Amino acid sequence: MKNVLFALGATLLLSSCAGVKVAHTDVASGATNPRAIYIRPFDVSATRYVGSHSGGEGERPIRQSLAGREFADNLKLELEKLAPARVIENDEIAPEGWIVEGSLDVVNGGSRTGRAVPVLHHVGVGSSEVLIHVRVSDMGRYVETDKKNDSAIGKKGRVLYEFDLEGGSRATGELGSITAPGLGHAVPFDFKNAAERVMMALSIDPHRYGVRSSPTIRY
Repeated sequence: MKNVLFALGATLLLSSCAGVKVAHTDVASGATNPRAIYIRPFDVSATRYVGSHSGGEGERPIRQSLAGREFADNLKLELEKLAPARVIENDEIAPEGWIVEGSLDVVNGGSRTGRAVPVLHHVGVGSSEVLIHVRVSDMGRYVETDKKNDSAIGKKGRVLYEFDLEGGSRATGELGSITAPGLGHAVPFDFKNAAERVMMALSIDPHRYGVRSSPTIRY
């Protein structure tokens, strides 16, 4: 009985923690060690941009138009842990290395009022949500998309990784945490969590579990 209660408590604790996970993977090549990483602002043309956002209703279209750039800037801060990283414009071509791009499919800021309710937030009332599609291509191994054009324009990198991210503030409630906003705005937290998840997904041993401070083997 104690084991059952412990497992139930652990499940509830983990499910209440804010964060983002890889929900589905379409392509996984096993590629590592890029020479450079270029990030294109994510597409927001079809984003379901709802919930509570900074600036209110009047500023919502502006915030949505900037969301793709905001997430790209977060990605740069995380991915430069793997290789030199730079955000490029939509009309620029990455000369080498990897290019990271995709779309923000859902950016739901949730309800700050809902997160303030002590009981209901435990079942997800007011929680934020993000759904992001990510594609990583190798510009050193491109495929020709325009046979009449021999320049870099019209050439598309070979896809190395393609996956979907999903997550949000879940049931963290009004107090928040280092990964959740509490009664503040959720999107900056969700974007940071998502960018960190991309870095971790593309890393080998991101938590450095293999590092040992002593050569002695302990049993």
